[in-house]
Amino acid sequence: MEIRVARKAAACGVMVAALSASFAAQANLVTNGGFETGDFSGWTASVGIFDGVDTAAPQAGNYAAFFGNVGGVSTISQTLSTLAGKTYVIDFWLQAESDPLGNSAPNSFQFDWGGAPVASIVNSANFGYTEFQYWLTANSASTTISFSFSNTPAFWDFDSVSVNIPEPSSLALAIGALGILAALKRRSEKNAPTARLTA
Repeated sequence: MEIRVARKAAACGVMVAALSASFAAQANLVTNGGFETGDFSGWTASVGIFDGVDTAAPQAGNYAAFFGNVGGVSTISQTLSTLAGKTYVIDFWLQAESDPLGNSAPNSFQFDWGGAPVASIVNSANFGYTEFQYWLTANSASTTISFSFSNTPAFWDFDSVSVNIPEPSSLALAIGALGILAALKRRSEKNAPTARLTA
């Protein structure tokens, strides 16, 4: 039984990997999402003197953006051509640094889609590069994607921003993979041995 479950889980993993590869193959709607131009080209940027793009901490490629606005908020945004009612996959990588004494707060981060806040982080401890992914629907022919940063003692590092339309086959694959995972979980819970108490 354990071998069969492991094989099914492995097969499910292959499907998820194929799903990820399908997303990667899509054309990224974001211009300069990896900041590989070495600057904020393609972005509308309202940034301070402690913000920029350099080679110090890229998640991928050679460059990443960094934000260390002391007591203020820096914002970068792009307006994308979208289709009303269409679902998009938004993906980016974020890292929170700390200063040499280990201080990371006060800080804040916010992600907006179409003018509406989607995610925010306030006074976070430091953490390494983490992938954030959201499936969101566009409401019009253009959608603004916006990221805001504030960090007094240290820096946010930001990289690999992408917005893609998942293919219909990818959506079906995702639903199928999730269904298999749910079935495996139910089966393993059903077949799990129960503890018996003896006097």
